Amino acid sequence: MTLIEGFLILLILSASVLCIYLIITLKKIIHEAEAIRKDVHNLVEKTLPVLDSFNEISQRANRVVSEVENYWDEIDLSIKNLKNKVSDFTSFKTFRNEDNPAGNLIMNLRAFIKGLYTFWQTYKHN
Repeated sequence: MTLIEGFLILLILSASVLCIYLIITLKKIIHEAEAIRKDVHNLVEKTLPVLDSFNEISQRANRVVSEVENYWDEIDLSIKNLKNKVSDFTSFKTFRNEDNPAGNLIMNLRAFIKGLYTFWQTYKHN
């Protein structure tokens, strides 16, 4: 046996050991990749119900906001109607002028109503 044949045998044995090592390493890598795939699958399975719940909550919130906007429009319309009605009463400012003979009557009626209100409040507390 020559020195070259000895090195050739040593090279073949080294290559065989390297192949066995690569097979074992690939097996470990495949096992780890499978474990990662299972973890990702479990993560996806757990997050889907959360996303469904979030979608449902966002739809409910959207419905609530829409209803509030409708109520706000109704309130705004009511306020505008009230402003219009109050502006109709602004024509009664002419009764407050000193030139108007009914001005004293209106002041006396107000004083009477305030007195009646005060009497009623006092009566209720006693």
